[in-house]
Amino acid sequence: MKRIPGFLFFFPLLLLLCGFFWNKPTWEAINQGIAHDYPAVHHISTDTLKADLEQGKKMVLIDVREKEEYGVSHLPAAINIIHAKDIALPKDTPIVVYCSVGVRSAKFAQKLDKLGYTNVLNLRGSIFEWANKGFPLIREKTKVKSAHPFNRKWGTLLKKELHSYKQK
Repeated sequence: MKRIPGFLFFFPLLLLLCGFFWNKPTWEAINQGIAHDYPAVHHISTDTLKADLEQGKKMVLIDVREKEEYGVSHLPAAINIIHAKDIALPKDTPIVVYCSVGVRSAKFAQKLDKLGYTNVLNLRGSIFEWANKGFPLIREKTKVKSAHPFNRKWGTLLKKELHSYKQK
């Protein structure tokens, strides 16, 4: 049996990894991907959500990010729930879910739909777009101006001055 030279194995792997870092995500690509992968999920814009909250509309805001991300900052009045099965609300409760950019929350919204929830919206652009527009963020009960950038790739969608820590 002929042995394959090591560089023939590692070269495609190197190209794949480099491509991952060269392909900077865009909002257009993210939103198209969400629409493709979660076609039944309904959305709300950050502007509409902000206006609804200012008008006192009753809804439950669910931050589906990991506890570390939520601990850095979150939307005012948002609760952190990572698993859809952990929600025990009436099925017609108005719910808005969000994450960093909208992908995890779209998946979460789809799970809520399958569990019978009928009034669920995914926040388009999620906390990154919210923060980029200068809308309020809190940590515990204190207003802050930073968000967890998730990772180097996705963090490119969050203004650098809003990153809670410096990327390596």
